[in-house]
Amino acid sequence: MLAVTASVLGRLFLNSPIAHIQLAAETVGNDIFGKWNITNSLIAAWCAVAVVIILAILATRKMQIVPRNRFQNLVEAFIGWLADLTESMAGRKWGPTFLPLIATLFIFILVANWSALLPVFGTIGKVEPAQEILAHELRDVVKDVNDAAKKRDPGAVEYVLVKKADAHGHEEMPYEKPAPNIVAAFQREVGNDRLVIFDGEEGTRLIPIGFKKIKEMRISEYWDFDHWEARHGEVEIKVGDNLETLNIDGKTPGRLLPYLRSMNTDLMNTLALALVAMFLIEYWGIKANGFGSYASRFINFKQGPIGFAVGLLEIISEFARIISFSFRLLGNMFAGEILLFSSLFLLPVMAGVVILPFFMETAVGMIQALVFSVLALVFGSMAVTSHEEHGEAHGHEYAEGQAGHQAQSPKSGGHTEAVIKST
Repeated sequence: MLAVTASVLGRLFLNSPIAHIQLAAETVGNDIFGKWNITNSLIAAWCAVAVVIILAILATRKMQIVPRNRFQNLVEAFIGWLADLTESMAGRKWGPTFLPLIATLFIFILVANWSALLPVFGTIGKVEPAQEILAHELRDVVKDVNDAAKKRDPGAVEYVLVKKADAHGHEEMPYEKPAPNIVAAFQREVGNDRLVIFDGEEGTRLIPIGFKKIKEMRISEYWDFDHWEARHGEVEIKVGDNLETLNIDGKTPGRLLPYLRSMNTDLMNTLALALVAMFLIEYWGIKANGFGSYASRFINFKQGPIGFAVGLLEIISEFARIISFSFRLLGNMFAGEILLFSSLFLLPVMAGVVILPFFMETAVGMIQALVFSVLALVFGSMAVTSHEEHGEAHGHEYAEGQAGHQAQSPKSGGHTEAVIKST
């Protein structure tokens, strides 16, 4: 039964267009309150925050000393595990201090990663019509052409697009036909890009699925570059090696801008988490050691040029941690999202092809949440450790190593005993 169901669903998705994948999060709301643009990854982050708040309310609304509620038991066991983890790595003194950050990071990232596996992510959104796509791409092409011309000749005159006086909103290309070299570059750049064919006008849509084969077309099949206008009515579309005819009147070629996208596939979100974590880590380091002592890790003139160079390396390592935090989480979750889309749209006729990546991403989502949290815990533990403690630890390790080495040497004699006593 599972194989039959997967086969039917697979053939539905095999005939659907592959979702448009891009690294930057898509903007789904412009000039909110006259100031902000809202991206789909930010909406997903708000949803994750709401889920965490709801879980916290459910776990604490009827708290008991001896809990009878299974959910409270589960949450207490989970928080207890995190408390033991932080205490085992940071010690009893700093473990309780680190616990709120570590628990928040782990739970928030885990909820965000797992919620992104829901089928509403990446499949429901608003249509970006072809004319908007073409206008945006044309501006990019003109910018690239101008940049290339300025590299060859710094005094070159920039090409400026001319807006149409009678363009009606999103329904028409807002620019007049540019110079032939711009048109040629524009056609090379976007001619083979694909547009999804949506039924009806703009608005909220699903990625079209079903058994019909024609659900997308190339931009060169939609846009007439010679006459600088969109084609209407019957249009020839290449499907595989064959040409088929499709009436696009009453349809909207474009791309789907999903309302929801995994929070951690947007660099802005992972960078925000990294900055919050590193800000608190630096704060704890200053609180534990004092501002002067902690700053001496990065600006050290007492030990000469070598100490100063080591301080510079420490500064670089702090920024490297922010980059590592951000891109590790981003890279893993973005790659996982592409893996799921690929397995869903390429070969979902076999049940295992969909199920295996899904469970893999479930595990990866938890592992990445744990890695991010544990790294924050490790960096925090390092920050609250003073230089003196580092020096003493290294001194003891060196002395113990020397003592062990000489105790094993048959020729060491009384010198070995003296070293052991001194340690």
